[in-house]
Amino acid sequence: MKLMEAAPPISKKGVSQAGTQVRFAGLSDTGKVRSINQDSFFVDFLAEKGLMAMVADGMGGHKNGEIASRMAVDAVTESFKQEKLLAPMAIAKAVHLANKSIYDYAVKLTGRQGMGTTLTLLYIDDQVGLVGHIGDSRAYLIRQTHIKQISHDHSWVADRVRQGVLTEFEARHHHWRNVITNALGTTEEVKLDLSHITLKDNDRLLLCSDGISTLFNDEELKHIASHFEPEEAVKRLIDGANERGSPDNATAIVLHIERIVHCPKPYGLPREGTEPKSLKISENHDGLSELEESFPASGFMMQLRSQAWYPFRFWLLGCFSLLLLFLFFSFR
Repeated sequence: MKLMEAAPPISKKGVSQAGTQVRFAGLSDTGKVRSINQDSFFVDFLAEKGLMAMVADGMGGHKNGEIASRMAVDAVTESFKQEKLLAPMAIAKAVHLANKSIYDYAVKLTGRQGMGTTLTLLYIDDQVGLVGHIGDSRAYLIRQTHIKQISHDHSWVADRVRQGVLTEFEARHHHWRNVITNALGTTEEVKLDLSHITLKDNDRLLLCSDGISTLFNDEELKHIASHFEPEEAVKRLIDGANERGSPDNATAIVLHIERIVHCPKPYGLPREGTEPKSLKISENHDGLSELEESFPASGFMMQLRSQAWYPFRFWLLGCFSLLLLFLFFSFR
C-alpha cells in the first residue's frame, strides 16, 4: 500500500486547546486500475484553531487532477490558518481563494483547461462541526447505531434521486453516476454548500472520495468506522476497496470524537437539520453576506465588527469630531 506524497501521518491523536479530544487517521491509495492518484487529503489540528479534515478528488486528465486536488488542500489550509474572520466566513473565503488559484493556474497554462476537483471538508470547532462541500466526495456522521450522509452529492444522478426520477439503487449503478455538476476550480465562480452539526462524545465521522463510497454500502461503512479505531478503519476501507477491484483512487479519513468540551462560539448557528447553505462566491465576494445571515456574529463587539461601516470607523469618528467642533464654534 502506498501513501500519497506529503500525506499526514497515518494515525495521530491530538487535543485542542479547549480540551476537545479527537483521534483521527487518513489514508489514500491509487487503486487497482488507475496509474496515478488524483486524490489528496489533509487532517490535523491547526495552530490555535480546531481540527481540519479535507478530501479532494481531482479531475481533468493525466496529472491535472492530481495538481488540482493538491492545490485545493494546500490553499484552503494556508488561507484558513491565517484568516481572522469567524470560522464559517473563513472557510468560505479559503474555498474561494482555492478556486481562484486552480482556475488562474489552468487559464495560464496550455493543456490545463478543465482541471478541477471535488472538496469535502470538516472543521471541528469544539462542539461544532462545520461541513463545506463541493462535488461528490462525501462526509458521513456515525452516531450510536445510525449513519447519516451529511453532504449532498453534486452529481447528475444525485439530482435525479432528489427529483424522484431515480432510486438510490438505480443511481448507484447508473452509467452517468460519475458525472458531477459542481467542482472547484473549473469556473471563476464557486458554489459551496456549508452546513453544521452539533457533535457529541463518541461520534465517528468519515470523509471519503467516491472510490470508497461507490464500493461500500452505508451499513458496511458504519460497521468499519464504528467498530475499529481510525487507523485500523481507514486501512480496512482501502484494503476492502482494493479487494473489490478498486477502479478509482480511494481515500478515507475517519475521526473518533473521544470527548467534547463545550465552548461559546462567536457566531450563531442555523437550526439543526436545516438544508446546507448554498453560496455562489464570485471574485468580488458576492454571496458572503448571505453566509453572515445564516451564521451571524454573536456578542456586542462581534456584531459591531460584522457591520459594513466598521472598517471605516476611525474615518467616521474623525468626521463626527469635526462636525462637533464646527457646531461648537458656530454657536459660541
